[in-house]
Amino acid sequence: MGAVQYVFKRGAVYWWRRRLPNGTEFRALVSTEISLNTKNLDEAKRIAAELTVTSEKIIPLLRDKMISEDHARQILKKVALAHSAKLDAVAANEIAYGADVESSRRADVASGWAYRLFAAHGKNANVGEHELRAMRSSGLDDDTISQVQQTIVTLRRKGAFSPAPDKILTLMEEFGITPTNGHFQHAQQLYLRGMAAALIDTERRWTGVRFDDDALLQQAYLDRASSPVPSNSKSTKQPVGLLSASPNELPAPQPIMDMSDRVDVKMTLDQVKTFDDDIEEEDDDAVDEDFRSLVEIVAEAAEINLVMKEWRKDTFDQHNSLARLFVRFVGHGNPRKMRQTHIAQFRAALVKFPKNYGKSPKDFARTIPEILARAAEMPKEKVGLSASTMNRHMTQMGNIVKICEAAGYPFADFEGVERLRTRKRGSARKERPAFETAELQTLCSLPIWHGCKNEEKRLLAGNLVIHDATYWGPLLAMYTGSRREEFCGLLLSEVETFEGVHCLRLENSAIRDLKTEESQRRVPLHTELIRLGFLDYVEALRSAGHIYLFPELKAAAEGTPMGDVFSDEWEKMRSAALPNAKAEGKVLHSIRHWCNNAMKQAGVSLEVRRDIIGHSNGDDVNAGRYSDPASLELMALSLTTLPTPTSHLTPFPVRLSEAVTNHIPRQSRKRKGS
Repeated sequence: MGAVQYVFKRGAVYWWRRRLPNGTEFRALVSTEISLNTKNLDEAKRIAAELTVTSEKIIPLLRDKMISEDHARQILKKVALAHSAKLDAVAANEIAYGADVESSRRADVASGWAYRLFAAHGKNANVGEHELRAMRSSGLDDDTISQVQQTIVTLRRKGAFSPAPDKILTLMEEFGITPTNGHFQHAQQLYLRGMAAALIDTERRWTGVRFDDDALLQQAYLDRASSPVPSNSKSTKQPVGLLSASPNELPAPQPIMDMSDRVDVKMTLDQVKTFDDDIEEEDDDAVDEDFRSLVEIVAEAAEINLVMKEWRKDTFDQHNSLARLFVRFVGHGNPRKMRQTHIAQFRAALVKFPKNYGKSPKDFARTIPEILARAAEMPKEKVGLSASTMNRHMTQMGNIVKICEAAGYPFADFEGVERLRTRKRGSARKERPAFETAELQTLCSLPIWHGCKNEEKRLLAGNLVIHDATYWGPLLAMYTGSRREEFCGLLLSEVETFEGVHCLRLENSAIRDLKTEESQRRVPLHTELIRLGFLDYVEALRSAGHIYLFPELKAAAEGTPMGDVFSDEWEKMRSAALPNAKAEGKVLHSIRHWCNNAMKQAGVSLEVRRDIIGHSNGDDVNAGRYSDPASLELMALSLTTLPTPTSHLTPFPVRLSEAVTNHIPRQSRKRKGS
């Protein structure tokens, strides 16, 4: 036993113990003990090795006073345990759907090693000679090692190897760590290490050997056996399992019985009521030690919903963000201490939030009073979330309450959110008005489509026509009825010829998730798009080695939707051509409404229009479940009924921007005052 470094045995369970710096002086040490939750020596060696390796990496940070020893341990333990719980839930769902256990085990190990290398090397992680030796010494075969490398490449390509900054900031805020750059980087490394340790610990999920379950059961028996017997000086009631025929007589304590000798105790209705009445209600102000944080509960459920494809990425992000904000507002994370009044007060505070809340990373570090104080100094037109945003928040608050209840941590009281939603006034038809055809003609009269001064001054007249998202984006919205993220996030591979028809293939990709299942569709290219040279533009990009239809929209910050980048240019062109459109509530999505309405006025059936713009046919069984989508030929014919606000435009030879031609990545937006 002495040969196993830092491992000792307490009872039947193995523990890991090491003296780590306490963060005050270079030689100041404190003993740190962590239960390995196993009675098996081989498993204890493996888990201890993981902790030892991690501690070796943490020690320099502690001695440099980057993150205190206590905080480092708390972060490592919290992330590892939380991620392990998520993986357990995901594994349970995979098993329910007949997943192959060995494939899942291998995938977990590969992902764990990938995150471990990202933690050690950053974004340039790779499997080198040292890593190869380490993986082989840990028992990984060549196929798994190859899968590790593939996982690294995939995570790096999707920008998914590093946790979201707000997750790290929330973690730092929870433990009171000053949000410096050094602290952030080290907290991020700890987060990745915790994820890696949880992923590599596959024995818990895929062998069914859970020694912690055995330990918990034994502890439960000990706790029950050692529970004090209540005095009968004021009450004749007795604990369950010790009820006698006469409620006035207290039997002598019984010896602990072996489970094979257990007997069933039958109670009368009066006896049950007597026992129930003896339970004392906990003081509202008492500390509830047995609770999980609302943020943790929601994050776990959101992760599962994302994996099971029940939620899209934006829904995932919105629920997690709202949960963190609500906890900041209430001042604690215990769902059992949260009430309907908290939700109502939270809504009242949101009404006073700045419209641009969440655009700056600093917003997530500000306290609620600081946010409201900042809003109080802003012009009235810049304060107050929109009705649709407020209603979305309330709907998601309702979801959060249900998630907590399903997890076994219900709110103290909850009366619903229906009466907290903002009532929409007027008809739905007027809620987001469509553009008029004449307005779109005015829009297309800008120098963008006729000749601008240069790449930086697209709204000033000149002789330069540049083909990019600014040129094609509004036209795709007009002639395909597609949503902003749908056309902004198009891949060149999604522009194709299918059944002899040039079309867009809209589907989920690494760039963006579509809004609904019906959003996955093919839409024919309108003849106006082809006339103006759209297919030539696509070929020019392919020849230049690009994969995105609009590569200039790829933001410097990972995770920023390409549609958000395009939105800046759209706001400029809308203001220049149609200065009253903003006040009238006409937005980019209003072009999509124009497309749908124009086809309707031309007599195109509802079912065909829904197939084109990606809407569900709803409860109409004949139009939906029992019929195929409209053919591309029928959709193409329907699109020809649209007016052509671009008929006055002259096609120009394809000209890509300098940045796109030379593959120059977009620079991060400059900070104000820099």
